[in-house]
Amino acid sequence: MVSYLYQPVAGVSRTAVKTWARIWLLLRQTAMTVLACVWLSPSIANSAADSLDEARAAYQHQKYEQALKLLDTVIGNGVGPPGALDLRVRTYLKLDQTEKAVADYLRWADHRGKDDTVLLRELTIQVVGASIGDMREQVRGAAVTALKEMGGAQALPLLEKALADQSGLVRALAVEGMAKHGHVDRSKRLRELLHDPAALVRVAVLRALGESGNRGLIPEIEPFLRDEQPRVKAAAGAALVALGRSEALAGALELVKHPKPDERAAVLSILGHLQDRRVAPSLFNALSDREAAVRATAAGILADRKEVGASAAITPLLKDPVPLVRGIAATGLIKLQGKMAASLIEPLLQESVPAVRAEVAAALLPFNPASADPVLHEAMNSSDPGVRSAVAKHLGQAGTPAIPYLLDLLHDQTPRPRISAIRALGHVGTIKQVALLRPILGDPDVAVRVTAAGAIGRLLNRGG
Repeated sequence: MVSYLYQPVAGVSRTAVKTWARIWLLLRQTAMTVLACVWLSPSIANSAADSLDEARAAYQHQKYEQALKLLDTVIGNGVGPPGALDLRVRTYLKLDQTEKAVADYLRWADHRGKDDTVLLRELTIQVVGASIGDMREQVRGAAVTALKEMGGAQALPLLEKALADQSGLVRALAVEGMAKHGHVDRSKRLRELLHDPAALVRVAVLRALGESGNRGLIPEIEPFLRDEQPRVKAAAGAALVALGRSEALAGALELVKHPKPDERAAVLSILGHLQDRRVAPSLFNALSDREAAVRATAAGILADRKEVGASAAITPLLKDPVPLVRGIAATGLIKLQGKMAASLIEPLLQESVPAVRAEVAAALLPFNPASADPVLHEAMNSSDPGVRSAVAKHLGQAGTPAIPYLLDLLHDQTPRPRISAIRALGHVGTIKQVALLRPILGDPDVAVRVTAAGAIGRLLNRGG
């Protein structure tokens, strides 16, 4: 029927005729393809919907491998129909394939332009939980610290597991996490750690038992008044005082005079938590201790307690010969006096020690941002990651004005400053920062992504 197109026509070349023939055939094939797509698209859509329904059914019946195979077919390299990608996230979580769950969730949240807070909470818990058994103590410590930040019923079994960690530091962090969220009475294993070989664990358990309010625990605590470690004796005395045995304080206060400075500082920290006015004289006396660590500890505790007369007593420490003490004194005065202390501590922005300058700048930021800003940027651009990490940590106490600086530090090239910035953002940030922390769940450094999970969990809890 189209052979006439190939006949010579007066005034039209053979080449032109062939070109028009090819165009006509191409248009015909295109039209047929479009019609085929129109005819077939309902069946393709129906097939995808059927596979998604089958995947949902498999998931409901806990056949997660089967659900995953069906979802892979439905999703392919895209995001799939509504409900597919988030179901695959949940399926990956059930199969303990955390990294794949994170990758899918990040794609899904970006595609829809918002988070599913319930699913994100579940994801962050699993990110942390996957690192509880890591071979590296640093990673396990970061995981338990994240659980302390997050709290919630889902954190409890993971904290319970961490109570059996091979590291005393990690066990102590787990005890603190359980105490912080009111789980002390639910854990038999925690009370068994009263006999832990590590003194810092025994101290953590004794404090937790004292803060529980359970007077029935007094007989279990009393034997530790005779512990071989001074700080454990002090912790036992403090726990008994907290449970109503006020006469136990006298013996604990004697330990403030211990010849070893690290024990004196530890005892002050333990007693400083007690809401008992009889502790204050020992704290004031310690401001003149011959050891810098003891002076700094006492100054920090007095500021936290907002003791009457603390400002006048701490102010001379702004000229202490040791930089650590000067920095603690400066931040302590800001806690006590707020803006009124700004003029007192501003000269310390000229400190010779970068970490102290950064600490003072962070404390000044809410009250004198123009003076603080250049010093903060100097610290953030320091070649020493310890300084960058320190400024991030101190910014965590500076409130909302610190957020822009912390967001910059999220892009630091070294894990340590990123970890400090993420943790600080979890304290001063709002629910709005969750979207900025979310991509860090895929960070190549395990400790960084675990810390991000903890910060997100904390912000979600605060934001409802």
